[in-house]
Formats: sequence, structure tokens, C-alpha cells
Amino acid sequence: MKILGGKRKLRSNSALAIAAGCAVAFMFIATIISTVLYKQRMEEAVNLLAEAKYNQYDSYAVMITSNDDSTFWQQVYKSAKDYGKENGVYVDMISQSVDASFSKQELLEMAIEAGCDAIFIEGDDSEETAAKLSKAKRNGIAVFTIGSDADLESRISYIGANSYSVASMYGTALVDNVKTKAKVMVIGANTVNENMESTFINNLQTSLIGENKDNVNLQFEARAIAETGPFAIEEYVQNLFKENDLAPIVICLDEETTAAFYQAMIDYNKVGSILLFGSDKSQTILTGIKQHVIVSSVYVDAEALGKAAAAAVAEYRDTGYVSDYISVDAKLIDSRNVEEELQEVDSE
Repeated sequence: MKILGGKRKLRSNSALAIAAGCAVAFMFIATIISTVLYKQRMEEAVNLLAEAKYNQYDSYAVMITSNDDSTFWQQVYKSAKDYGKENGVYVDMISQSVDASFSKQELLEMAIEAGCDAIFIEGDDSEETAAKLSKAKRNGIAVFTIGSDADLESRISYIGANSYSVASMYGTALVDNVKTKAKVMVIGANTVNENMESTFINNLQTSLIGENKDNVNLQFEARAIAETGPFAIEEYVQNLFKENDLAPIVICLDEETTAAFYQAMIDYNKVGSILLFGSDKSQTILTGIKQHVIVSSVYVDAEALGKAAAAAVAEYRDTGYVSDYISVDAKLIDSRNVEEELQEVDSE
């Protein structure tokens, strides 16, 4: 009986070993297939971009942002493309040209491999982005940061709003709406890094000096949403409300976080108990201002940003020089002008 029992155990171990071997083999084959398919998609995308380069234009520029589908960046892209068309610059948002989802760094690699003349990119402080921008520079590609800056050594020019002017607009809104000392949460998505938030808060505090003694001593707390993914921002904001980890005053520094916070205030019945100051301009954000859920929002003129970006490429192509910093206007939207902005959005 002991011998028979031993034989049964041996057979069981053999079956497990065979099953494990099959599983490893399957995973190995699946990995190879996935890698091959991924490389094929990358090659197809690069070939597609290379074809666009020679489409009767003098320059080929690629635009890459943190969220190409957002209202703001779609407006920037349209403006850049329209202006570029009249000035010999073909502007391409490559995420709109391919049928697969790629990361920011992968899109940068495609642009480099396609041999584009210029790259417009929403800057960030990641090492991966810095490495790709450095590679672009080595390949003779002119890099222009838009909206937010990146590695100074790799880019030709930064195009965006003056950071102090933007902070001053938030300061004006605070003075008009906050009458007592309070805690202020400053929050941004993964495109708004800690250095940017720190600079924003310093500029905001400087702008408040002399405006209102109570507001000068507001306590600021910076939060950065480091997570990425389709629902990362919504989940982060939802958790703040679930855990009641909030402040009486909230400033959101990007469109997605503003929209997520606005919706959460409604879902968790916090309207009236939190003063929300947002960023950018979309149908959702403007509706929030009209409903008095969002106090105000500061946005950079998307059309002007896109035009300035395309013009910078044309100038650099024609002269070999362009300004290190190109300023674009920002605007404060509140209850006084929200109807005008809504009409403008509806007509687009």
C-alpha cells in the first residue's frame, strides 16, 4: 500500500510539473506575440508620420500632451494646425492618427523616429520625458514646451502664460470671495509637478501682499495626483471626499481635476461648503461657474497658444532663432462673464 501511495504522489507531481511548464510556455509565446504586434504598430505609426512629413509643407511638427482628447488641447491643436497650414508648418497630433493607445514617451519615440522637424510637448519633470527630449535634441529636432516647461537644456523655447500673472488672477478671485483665514488646498494632476505647485503658491502669496491682511495668512497645502490612468484623477478626488480629507477652499490647476472636483461636490452634497477655484475652460467647467458651484476659473487662451506655437516653429525655421520664452495671455472667468464664454463655446 505504501508503494502504491508513492506512485500516486509521483504521478500527481508530474502532472503539476507538466501544467506549470505549459503555463510558462504559453506566457512566453504570448509575450513574444504581444511584442511583435506592438513593434508592428509602432512601425506602422512611424511610417504614417513619415508620410505626413512630405505633404507639401516646409516643416513637420508633432504635438504631444498629457491628454490629447481634452477640450483645451484640442483647441490648441486646431489653432496650431490652422496657422501652420498658412505658413508651411504641418502640425500633427499623432495620438489622433493611430488606432492604438501609446504613452507620452512612446509618442515621443515615434516622433523622433519619424524624423519630424519640431516637437510641441506639454512639459513635465519625469526622467523618461527628459531622456526622450535629450534624444530629440541629438537628432536635430527642435523642441518647444507648451503650457508647462521641461528640461531647459533640451528645449528651444517655452510657450505659455506668465506664471505670476496666472497666480495673480487666482489671488484676485480669493480676495473677492474669501473674508476670513482658512486652509487652501492646491491640487493638480500628474502634469502639475511639485515644483510647479510650489512656484504657484509662492507667486500667489506674493500677489496677495497688500491686498487683504486676512488673505495674506491663508494656509496653503499642495497636493499632486501622481497616479496615471483613465480614472486616476476621479478616483483620487473621490477618495478625498470619502475620507473627508478636504479644505474649505480648493484650487485645481488643470481641467480634469477641476471637472472631477466639481462633480464630486455635487455627488457628496458639498456645494456651498467648499469654495472651488478651477483651471481652463470647458462646457462642464463653465456650467459649474454658472451654477455657482465653481467660483471662477483661470484659463490660457488656447487659440493664442496654438498660433504662437506654430509661429515659433516657422520663425525658427526661417531665421534659426526664436525667443526663449513666448508669453500667451490668460483670462479669469467668473459669474460676470461666464454667459459670454458659454456662448463662445456653444458656437464652436
